[in-house]
Amino acid sequence: MRKIKVFCAILTASVLLPMTAQAGTWTHTYNDDYGVSTDKNLWFYLKDNGNFAQNEWIQAEDGIWYWFDALATLPNEGGLALDGSMYNGNGEYVDMSTITFVTEDMYNQLQEGMSYDQVVAILGKEHEVHTSERQQTGDQTVDVLQVKWYSQDFKSSIRLTFNNGILIRRRATWSH
Repeated sequence: MRKIKVFCAILTASVLLPMTAQAGTWTHTYNDDYGVSTDKNLWFYLKDNGNFAQNEWIQAEDGIWYWFDALATLPNEGGLALDGSMYNGNGEYVDMSTITFVTEDMYNQLQEGMSYDQVVAILGKEHEVHTSERQQTGDQTVDVLQVKWYSQDFKSSIRLTFNNGILIRRRATWSH
């Protein structure tokens, strides 16, 4: 009898108490002038109210905040949101108080032929992986890693390419 009363109380509470609102939806599908389109290279966030997230931060279920730009897409390059907060190339919020930024002096210490670990020892671990793939050239297999570090102004950046863990190419853009 006690179990029946507990069951009835739980059933009544579940009906009467408000339910948590359903989260929005991550999608590759959007509406444009030509109707409904899908782009597997772009991410959109459809909010509960039926509108796409645009020029705003959205917190995902895993607790990570994502920036959606003026086109309502998740950016594929790092930048600054309208509120001045920084986001990386995945649109994820970057906590500027915990990140180590790269300087020109640090960049100038890099030399082709250095190992990935030597580069990280100079620049720090805070970088963004741009491309990580295994390439086959003839009978040779090479692991290619392209990474990007940012400077404090977030307009300057460096891109490095590693083959099998060895730095083979470096490129920097500095905004002065």
